[in-house]
Amino acid sequence: MRIAIYSRYSSDLQDARSITDQIEIAREYAARQGWTVVGEYDDAAVSGSTTHNRPGLANLMTAAGMGRFDAVLTESLDRLSRDLEDLAGIHKRLQFAGVKIVTLADGIVGKIHVGLKGMFASMYLDDLAQKTKRGQVGRVRAGRIPGGRCYGYDVVPSIDERGQRTINEKEAAIVQRIFTEYAKGHSPLEIVAKLNREHVPSPRGGAWNASTINGSRKRANGILNNRLYAGKIVFNRQRFVKDPATGKRQARENPRDEWIEHDVPELRIVSDDIFEAAQALRFRHGAKHFSRRNRPKHLFSGLVFCGCCGASMIVVRDDYLGCSASRNRATCDNRRTIRVSEIQTRVLTALQKYLLAPDVVAIAVETYRAERERLAREGAKQNRNASRDLATVERKIQAVIATIEAGGDPRALAARLNELEVMRRELERRIPKTTAEVVVLHPKAAEMYADTVRQIHAVLGAGENSNREVTELVRELIQRIDAIPNVDRTKSMQLEMAGNLAALLGKPDEAPTAMPVVAGARFELTTFRL
Repeated sequence: MRIAIYSRYSSDLQDARSITDQIEIAREYAARQGWTVVGEYDDAAVSGSTTHNRPGLANLMTAAGMGRFDAVLTESLDRLSRDLEDLAGIHKRLQFAGVKIVTLADGIVGKIHVGLKGMFASMYLDDLAQKTKRGQVGRVRAGRIPGGRCYGYDVVPSIDERGQRTINEKEAAIVQRIFTEYAKGHSPLEIVAKLNREHVPSPRGGAWNASTINGSRKRANGILNNRLYAGKIVFNRQRFVKDPATGKRQARENPRDEWIEHDVPELRIVSDDIFEAAQALRFRHGAKHFSRRNRPKHLFSGLVFCGCCGASMIVVRDDYLGCSASRNRATCDNRRTIRVSEIQTRVLTALQKYLLAPDVVAIAVETYRAERERLAREGAKQNRNASRDLATVERKIQAVIATIEAGGDPRALAARLNELEVMRRELERRIPKTTAEVVVLHPKAAEMYADTVRQIHAVLGAGENSNREVTELVRELIQRIDAIPNVDRTKSMQLEMAGNLAALLGKPDEAPTAMPVVAGARFELTTFRL
């Protein structure tokens, strides 16, 4: 029987040799049974609570569907998954592919094993989470920190008393400076500008950002909201739940009466007076910003970037956009702003003038067609070469298997078989499931192209949100807009746009076409880069 071995360990705090040990034990078990190991799959430092972000398991399931092996051998069922739903799904998919699950503890796995052990593994995770939280609460009440290192403090290495902290005097001085300057009326941007000019490292290294100081009042993060600086540990502000669709953790705020607080005067960095003064200012400033959070997004939201540093342009006041790096980190000298309505008018007017020109439409469509034909021919040639090489590797694999069946030493030939399997997976990855054919555009593509552009302008002329589909098409058409300040400050900012011709031709996933927009809403035709 052909066997694939799967191994996994959960945490990066565990020994990486766990993978090697699991594989070695599984190989010994397979040898005693007279089975042939044809593949090894593993996931290191990955939780078994979800099947997301586990490339080893994904490759195993893909290979199972291709009939590469007859059974999966693993140490125990919880190596495959600790979630009951995921484990049942894995079992069902492998069963459909005609692949058995074999564990060192239970032998061949059936539905009863999946149901019972899957439930126990899921209960184990719940129990582990409860015990972990109970231990964290105990540490908080003992004046210990249950989380990672916080800026302004150093971790005290200790096996018996985990969670101890001591004040880092150099960083504490920066924290005191931030609170003092903020309480005196300096804005977070002014504070980070000074810190960045002095090359003071931020908590994560690199440049400071205003959000590092401001944080979020709702989630109570950021330096100004951290009550540890006032000598108080605050625990259980939020909990994390995993999205079953993506496997990613999402933060959920806990009711305030469930928060746990504990005084640690030995870790105080700022006085109560300065801390409360900062909180009062944060409350007033936060109230001002709240109304602006509900402003509607503009047509080109997220598509406009600073032409000096490449950072995104954000709404800084009313209808004006400004460089986010300049406003939040003070790392860019571009302080110019431009109205959203001006960008929209200039870009849409330029699009209409440029894209509807008959000669430009004809050149664009012909260039697109020629490039797609060239890429299709090259892709077909590469696919033929890869298919030929794959057939050669398949024959070699069958030859090795035939040698083993004829009495050859499996141990001696296993390395060669694994090597060929790796080559086969790589070649299969290079061959798409569907072969691209040479693109032949409709004879009236140029007319269709022009009609689409006219439709865009006709609908948008009646109102930006009058047609959601057309608005989305405009956003697909435009990849990015760079706003570049003129040397002459009396003139408006220059705009350069990278557009996506494929969006108008019904191919939104194709490569973009570059089209610069200069001051005065005038397009200059450059080479199409498809």
